Amino acid sequence: MTTAPLGQEVTVTTPDGRHLRAMADGTGDDLVVLEAGLGGSGFTWGLVHRILARTHRVVAYDRAGLGSSDPDPAPRDVARLADDLEAVIAAFPHRRLVLVGHSWGGPIVRVAAARRITRGLPTAGVVLVDPSDERARAYSGPLVRAGFAAQAALLVPLARLGLLAPLHQIALAGLPGPLLAAAVAAAGSVTAARATAAEQRHLLPGLRALAAHPGATATLPGVPVRVISGTASGALTGRQRADLVGAHRGSAAAAEGGRWIPAPRSEHMVPVTDPDVVAAAVAALL
Repeated sequence: MTTAPLGQEVTVTTPDGRHLRAMADGTGDDLVVLEAGLGGSGFTWGLVHRILARTHRVVAYDRAGLGSSDPDPAPRDVARLADDLEAVIAAFPHRRLVLVGHSWGGPIVRVAAARRITRGLPTAGVVLVDPSDERARAYSGPLVRAGFAAQAALLVPLARLGLLAPLHQIALAGLPGPLLAAAVAAAGSVTAARATAAEQRHLLPGLRALAAHPGATATLPGVPVRVISGTASGALTGRQRADLVGAHRGSAAAAEGGRWIPAPRSEHMVPVTDPDVVAAAVAALL
């Protein structure tokens, strides 16, 4: 265990022997685990992490291939990503657990929470932060599929040209200096780009599978669910944002214990632009 820009670095070992870098802080027997969005390091949760660590044990981590986490040779579909999340959860003993997922992290925590229901394991709550949502029209159609494929193909060339890191720096500009530098370094490398592309190739199929077989991943019976949407939008993003917010409202209504929460200062990067909204939603579940 070593000191990091975000709490203490802890190495989590997966069942197949890979190492994942986790960042832990806070005390107590309640545990909050933060799952980042596509291509994002655990450091993207820095502001939320620091707020929650004042009163709870909180953990963020780098998925396989990001930062110092080992790459994964297996297909990086949502089931595999949930396997790694479960390894992180198991590494930190706890009494109560809240799972928090941003963007593509939302479906990942939903799958993990549904597995826990099947196994009779309690989850105190799930918080979905501007999640990727199978109800949104933005994730359907041939043009969307072509766009996602093109993005995945461009990630490694962009990283080799040194252009991927500046894109992360722009997206995460609200983070303080040391956290921003750590987040960009973890996500901007060629290795991280390969890992992100490997996940992105499975994102749309994963959402289609969730839509076709919703089951417990949609309702999460017995688990309080909070769905947070960024409600700000620009001139070019208003229609897409309205579509996504509508999908989020539908997901909150479908969940057995669901409630929708607006993040008024945010578009998509809610953990950076409305960290207090996320932290308050989590704290209310514990």
